[in-house]
Amino acid sequence: MPFPLTLDPDFRKEIVRSWLDDVDDRIEMNQLKDAEYSWQTANKIYLSLPFGSGDMDLESQIIAARVKIDKRHQATNENNL
Repeated sequence: MPFPLTLDPDFRKEIVRSWLDDVDDRIEMNQLKDAEYSWQTANKIYLSLPFGSGDMDLESQIIAARVKIDKRHQATNENNL
């Protein structure tokens, strides 16, 4: 069983940033399933932040990562037609 994350919002935000970096790496390696998993993990941790500790820049990065994944999925699906 993994250790639970500390409740410190700043620490959790750093973990989210690490997962978003992993999303970029996975997309670059064309590992879309793994990129999706990393994005889901980052999003889940971000959404678990305590009330009032959100970060608009980080939220924008999460949305941008989602768009990257979706665009890559679309490009991959178009190439398979």
